[in-house]
Amino acid sequence: MIEFAIADQIGRIVIHRPEAANAFTGAMVDRLAAAITEAAGSCQILLITGQGADFTLGRDRAEPKTGSPFDAFSKIDGVNRALAAFPGISIAAIQGRAFGLGVGLTMRCDLAVADANARFCLDEVKLGFPPMFIMEEILQHFTPKRAADVVLLSREFGADEALEVGLLSRCAPAGQLAATVEDMIAELRLRDAGVLRACKSYMRTVRDLPADARASYALVAQTRFAQANH
Repeated sequence: MIEFAIADQIGRIVIHRPEAANAFTGAMVDRLAAAITEAAGSCQILLITGQGADFTLGRDRAEPKTGSPFDAFSKIDGVNRALAAFPGISIAAIQGRAFGLGVGLTMRCDLAVADANARFCLDEVKLGFPPMFIMEEILQHFTPKRAADVVLLSREFGADEALEVGLLSRCAPAGQLAATVEDMIAELRLRDAGVLRACKSYMRTVRDLPADARASYALVAQTRFAQANH
């Protein structure tokens, strides 16, 4: 199941199926997308965590298939679109294993913190299908050859490597993940929410611009923000 609560403009989503290493059923994917969408209307910060030893093993491969492949993949697309549309700051807190969809959530959150003992894996190719949703985003974090290594070989890697390649924002000392994340949230709450949103929007837009257009866009965006807020 997906647990979701809001307090003090902080949304907290917990992937709560520890008996199955938090593997996602189709219904859980739908609920996750709905929770993220709901958070967009009232939360400045959104935290996604997993209950128990693992963040998530990704999709539940044992779940009986219903509907068409398009229907199943549309559920994942719904989560990705909801995260992309969330205007505040999203944070993934990863412990244990983050496989498949778990890596996707880590990539798509604005900030991602993992316990030092966390493990990551893109196991889709090993299981017989290409992870198109992962490959859509992965080159924003990995170099092409590093991405090919973890995608094509389904190689498991640790938190230190995830931090090195840019998948993570920070690596928390073993056993200190929750404290590290709460410290980050407390620090973010000291910042002006409008400035945080402007920074997020700018960074997402500018990465898609040609290099020679970025300075001009920065000038325009900075001027517009100053005119609207000062």
